[in-house]
Amino acid sequence: MCEKTVLVCLNEVERTDQMLSVITALNNKMPMHFVGLYVVPAVQVYPSAGMQISTQIYDGWQKYYTDHAKEVKAKFEKLLQVEGLLGEWRQVNSGSSVIADTVIEHGTMCDLVVVPQSRNDDGDGIETGFAEQVIMESGRPVLVIPTYGEFKEIGKSVLVAWNGKRESARAIFDAMPFLRRADKVEVSWLNPDKEDGLDLPGAEMAEVLARHDIDVTVEAIPAGDLAVGEALLSHASDLGADMLVMGAYGHSRMREFVFGGATRTILESMTIPVLMSH
Repeated sequence: MCEKTVLVCLNEVERTDQMLSVITALNNKMPMHFVGLYVVPAVQVYPSAGMQISTQIYDGWQKYYTDHAKEVKAKFEKLLQVEGLLGEWRQVNSGSSVIADTVIEHGTMCDLVVVPQSRNDDGDGIETGFAEQVIMESGRPVLVIPTYGEFKEIGKSVLVAWNGKRESARAIFDAMPFLRRADKVEVSWLNPDKEDGLDLPGAEMAEVLARHDIDVTVEAIPAGDLAVGEALLSHASDLGADMLVMGAYGHSRMREFVFGGATRTILESMTIPVLMSH
């Protein structure tokens, strides 16, 4: 029986093979129904410029994206056939020039949304800030895949970042299907004061997870001179984790943009897939 409906954004054409390998890795954890989504965005129009889009420009725009869609669709459907996976191809001609808007619209009806890490440029794929927008507005858990790396195993060793806040709690329970199937789960509480001998605030959450038959340990991470996000990434590497689970934007996005924050650091510097909930 299929347990999950998973939306996978496939607009980053040069990363298609990587995203398809993620689909295989996820299905190895549990049966899933994969919706391969490719968005053909509307042509960006600037009314203040006082210009109209010519038929030639519009047709060229459509051809560019539909040609890429055919390429991605062929690879996606071949994967479903060869691996015997459940899924469907969904190509959407959007009324919005922002790809994230359409991903959010379709993602609200899925158990999980899988997206690539946001670009740092204005290329032809997803827009800058794409992952952040999907996390904030979809209302669903979002698994963000780093730009670089091959992820044949996802959710075998999971690091859970716990800070006692709403976003963190939601992420943990959204990730429950992965946590139940993981070989190793660590609940980590960042200890910025670097004090020894403190009660572990994550211990109670670890007990809750243990009641779900999850083999879990709890650890306080001494931050030292590192910021929260950097400390989490460093600890994930030391642990050999292949997935990080955390809440997103406990502070306002504007505050994190101005002053920095764990969410922003993770989204910019991630090296393993990160499941985030807001």
